Amino acid sequence: MPNDHTVASTKSIQHDNPVDAGIRDCLKLGSGKSFIIFAGAGSGKTFSLENALEHLKLAYQEVFSRLSQQVAVVTFTNNAADEIRDRVERNPIFSISTIHSFCWHAIDGFNADIRQWFLSEIPNELEKLKEQERRGRAGKASDARKRSIARLTEKMEWLANPQEFKYDPNGVNSAQNALAHADVLKIFAHFLTVKPMMAEVLANKYPFIFVDESQDTNKDVINALFTLQKTQFEKTVVGLFGDRMQRIFGGGEPELGKSLPSEWKEFDKQMNHRSARRIVGLGNTIRKEDDGRLQYARDGAAEGLVRFFLLPHGTSDKDQVERRIRNIMAKTTGDLAWNVPKTDQTAVLLLEHRMVSRRLGFTTLSDALSKSRTIKERLYEGDSLELNFFSNTVLPLVEAGQAEDIFETMKILRDNKSPLLHETVFSENELDPLLAARTAEGALRSTISNSDVSLRDVLAVIAEHNLLTIPSKLRSFVTIQNEVLPVIDLEFDNDTAVQETSETPSDDDEFDAWAAALETPFQQVQGYRDYSTGNSIYRTHQGVKGNEFERVMAIMDDDEAGGFNFSYEQYFGAKVPSAEILAKDKAGEETGLGRTRRLFYVTSTRAKRSLAHVIYTADVEQVQQNLLARKLATEGEILLFPFLLD
Repeated sequence: MPNDHTVASTKSIQHDNPVDAGIRDCLKLGSGKSFIIFAGAGSGKTFSLENALEHLKLAYQEVFSRLSQQVAVVTFTNNAADEIRDRVERNPIFSISTIHSFCWHAIDGFNADIRQWFLSEIPNELEKLKEQERRGRAGKASDARKRSIARLTEKMEWLANPQEFKYDPNGVNSAQNALAHADVLKIFAHFLTVKPMMAEVLANKYPFIFVDESQDTNKDVINALFTLQKTQFEKTVVGLFGDRMQRIFGGGEPELGKSLPSEWKEFDKQMNHRSARRIVGLGNTIRKEDDGRLQYARDGAAEGLVRFFLLPHGTSDKDQVERRIRNIMAKTTGDLAWNVPKTDQTAVLLLEHRMVSRRLGFTTLSDALSKSRTIKERLYEGDSLELNFFSNTVLPLVEAGQAEDIFETMKILRDNKSPLLHETVFSENELDPLLAARTAEGALRSTISNSDVSLRDVLAVIAEHNLLTIPSKLRSFVTIQNEVLPVIDLEFDNDTAVQETSETPSDDDEFDAWAAALETPFQQVQGYRDYSTGNSIYRTHQGVKGNEFERVMAIMDDDEAGGFNFSYEQYFGAKVPSAEILAKDKAGEETGLGRTRRLFYVTSTRAKRSLAHVIYTADVEQVQQNLLARKLATEGEILLFPFLLD
């Protein structure tokens, strides 16, 4: 049984109602009352945002429609934007977009100003690179600098003439006139700060601007919005929704809210409506070493359960050990769902994507593709066109064939516009128009029956029979027989047919990465698909912010993760941080120790009812003593290896 200090106190479900009332008081046209709301895990931040939007709809729908004004809601991810759009029923008075989309919409068309910004910025960047090159040594870093210098020099020449700039918030911006994601944010912040006309236009368009996850929003943009509010306070109200303790991505403003202008209002939501009392208590203990904010569980909340499993580095057969831990959690809690391998209410959190790929069996594939930075950036988001060809088209086609599901097989071929369903193929086989398709699908199924078949083997049989249209970057690796290109109706098929243009980037790194990836076993595609589509219990620590699960197992293994942004070994005392790191952390400066603390808070507070922390460490005894001394755990909550296997 946990001690009292580890279990959070409870409050009425209405405890934070005055916060929403205070926000509503700010939501008056011309009120000049901008605000920031600190909302810890499970506090109902999104609920407060939705309440604010509903209030504005009821109060000003007609006014906004008549004046062509909107309420801007800026989110951190596309998923968050889609969720809020759905909740407000896509009402046109709300402009809901990601930070990149919002900033681009504001600067789109200011071509002369954007050109001038580049002409001012690039020389500074060139000088830095040239100085680094003068001081540096030959090698890969030098080669990269030389390429950057050549690219920026070429861009300066291109900028000698007026240009029209473009940008895709959700794509790869590789064309000469395309803005990089980071540049869009920098340009917006600069323009909003130094160009009064832009500030006035923005304030007239958006009398209310709300920023969700403001702690992770680019600090230049956040500071520019503070400037906007100061200069346009009679026209616009800025509302920042977030929690400093959940700032886990780079680029956010670490000092957010610490020194607010006097006219700003500050609200603090203290409830945690999500988690059981023990889990809320753990979150409070973690925060005690940071900003000291406390949360309360709901009246009547369950006590919940937390366990810490400590294992030494080098533990063999981690998959079996971690399954055994889930079995222990199932027995301890009486919740047999801990043993269900695929459920959306259980999450196993890992520090790095590579830790996921090892557990789901696609390490060779992911390692090969990760050699290309371009592919790596899209790999785990499910945005790689070429990999999606295998996971979302070829694999389902194989599964349909193996299940002898003729209707699903034909549906996949039709949806993906198989060349073998083209009218010219039918005209060549009038007696049996589907003969070629059946033959090709049979050949693919036969190839797959070999468990050692590689992606290259699968690609080769598809090309040999022209079964599917192969993405252009993969065509270099095969010879396509009797190719018939499908007729694509661009007006109606933008969602099903990916259009590739001469501007689609292709480089030697990508070619080499795919050359290696095609030699990997095709069966690894299954594990990748399960992960990229959310059809597994595995997720990353950073990827679950905002999510909640009945059960959470967080695995902390610095050795396997191999990263340097976080160090659980330092956080739990197995390694002693340097005096410099400790001094910076105490002073509130950014350190790996602080980042790890915040990440530990985020992972711990995803759980509703039960939480298992699995810590692989070089010093089990020291971690155990550290957990007890800092009151993160009680003795009964810590289990040591090898007793796990008793």
